[in-house]
Formats: sequence, structure tokens, C-alpha cells
Amino acid sequence: MIRLFAVAALFAGVVVSGARAQTVAGIGMAGMDARSGKPPQQVVIFFHGYTQRGVAMKALADTLARRLPDAAFIFNDGPIAAGDGRAWYVMRGEDAENTRAKARVLAVDTVTRASEGLGVPRERIVVVGFSQGGGVAFAAGACSTPDVKAVVSLAGVLADTCAREEGQAAASVLIVHNAGDPVVSGARIVQFREALAAAGYDSQLETVAGNGHWPSGAGLNKAKDFIVAQLTDR
Repeated sequence: MIRLFAVAALFAGVVVSGARAQTVAGIGMAGMDARSGKPPQQVVIFFHGYTQRGVAMKALADTLARRLPDAAFIFNDGPIAAGDGRAWYVMRGEDAENTRAKARVLAVDTVTRASEGLGVPRERIVVVGFSQGGGVAFAAGACSTPDVKAVVSLAGVLADTCAREEGQAAASVLIVHNAGDPVVSGARIVQFREALAAAGYDSQLETVAGNGHWPSGAGLNKAKDFIVAQLTDR
């Protein structure tokens, strides 16, 4: 009888383990499963920029997948129609539906669903956002309990912050910005960092040469190296 219970317990463990090894599509999200074909050991979650769609982040995910073969990648669309793409919240004008607060809830829920659905703890998750998505990424990482491992903001703008909980390990934060960015000025990046500091978060800023809004190749390389180091302890 004892042996029977032991076998039953082992079978139950296998079932539970298998149930946790979900695919990105299986948890209702857009993205890519681990390139290795194995259950994911890390997760990178992307938040696109204003008027983009999640697929805009796929090229960055593809290059990271070569260095992180056991990582799953998530790049959902924002909830609001904006131009030819989507947005995470209303950028200008009246925000009668309080979309900024809803974006924070959605961002945290994305982290929760990814962690629980894919069976990956938050300390093995990095969130990355571009422009409007940069602030959303910080909300996803810092408003989660506990924090994710790290947040990467690519020329991000910040809607609001969550204060660091005392005794909680804080997410590492990297901000990458082109010196000649015509959309997000250096002053706004300073404001971003000041808001993070007030919330109890240190941040690392990498300003690189470039005149576009999307980070230059040098900036993207710094971001990729940072993400890999955070998820591989290298």
C-alpha cells in the first residue's frame, strides 16, 4: 500500500510538472517559446511603443533567443487602438477611463500569468519596454510582488511608479537612450531616473550616439548584454 501511494505521488508530481510546462500561446499570449524546445527557464516580456504592435519587438527577441535558448519571449499588443497600431494608455488629452492605472494592472497581470503559467519565478524574468512601453515595463517589474529580476527601458517615458517594498530585492534597472533622440529628450530621461530614485530604485543609464528614437545598434547591444547577464548570472 505504501508503495502504491508513493507511485501515485510520483505520478501526481509529473502531472503537475507537465501542467506547468505551458507554451506562450497556451497561456493566451503572443510570443516565442524557448528555442531549445525545453520548458522555459527564463522569460523576457516586451512592451512595445506608442502606435506599434507587439511584433515590433520580435527582432530583438530573435537575437536574444540565440543567446538565451531556454528563454520564452512574450510580446503582446497594447489594449488601445492608436494610429496604425496600439497603445498601453491614453498619451494626451482626457483620460476618462483612467487607462494609465489600467495599464499598470495589465502589466503586473502579464508578469503574474507568465510566471505562474510558464512555471518561471520572477527572479528569472526581465521586462523590456520601448518609449511608452518603457514606463509600462517598469510598472510591470516594480509593481509585481516580488519584483522581477530586471527592467530595461529603451528611451522610455514614465507614467507612474511603485515604491520599493522594504526588505524586498529591487529589480535592476537599465535605461538606454540615444543622445540625439528627437522624441524623448535627455531631460525626460533625467525625470525618469529621478522618479525611480524617489521610489527607491537605482538605475543605470547608457547614452549612446544616435539621432533616432529607437536605440542605435550600440544601445541595443548594451541592452542585450545586460539582459543576458541578468538571466545567466554572467
